[in-house]
Amino acid sequence: MLTAFSDALKNMGRILQKFPESLRLLRRTQTLTTAGVLLAIQMVLSSLGVIQIGESLKISLGHLALAPTAMLFGPVVAGLQGALSDVLGFMIKPTGPYFPGFTLTAALGGVIYGVIFFRSEHRLSHIVLARLLICVFVNILLNTLFLTMLYGQAQLAALPVRALKNIMQLPVDCVLLTAVCRVVDRLPHPADAR
Repeated sequence: MLTAFSDALKNMGRILQKFPESLRLLRRTQTLTTAGVLLAIQMVLSSLGVIQIGESLKISLGHLALAPTAMLFGPVVAGLQGALSDVLGFMIKPTGPYFPGFTLTAALGGVIYGVIFFRSEHRLSHIVLARLLICVFVNILLNTLFLTMLYGQAQLAALPVRALKNIMQLPVDCVLLTAVCRVVDRLPHPADAR
């Protein structure tokens, strides 16, 4: 029992250590330029690589550019990129009123990727865990809550459809993210350069 508790504390310490390290990387010019390029790619993927299904349901490939930022620079930089992509996406192509809750969930997606992917192996189990957390907590629960706050209780009726869409998209997302992780793993990591 004590060994399990000790292991849990060590893992929590490793996770919490990723935040100050990511914040230090944010001060570097190379981090800002690389994250800026990945943000531009994310904006293109979010606007061109999207399939709109109804007013509040869409399939997007923007997360494929957010994951490399998380792998290279950690949760703080990826969280900022996620938030910026939401704000810029609203400014470029608004699909309804601005709601800060969606900016929060976009940032949270980046933080989740950063916590799981930064300074760790990118095994299939990590990729599935990251996408599963984002699908369940961010896409299904939080985004549905925010849509309900924005458009009314009728959005709760769309919850089963949103859940089904996320479950069906999960394997495709995992395959695509695996390919992205393999490419990024072959690149020299800017976070390692001093």
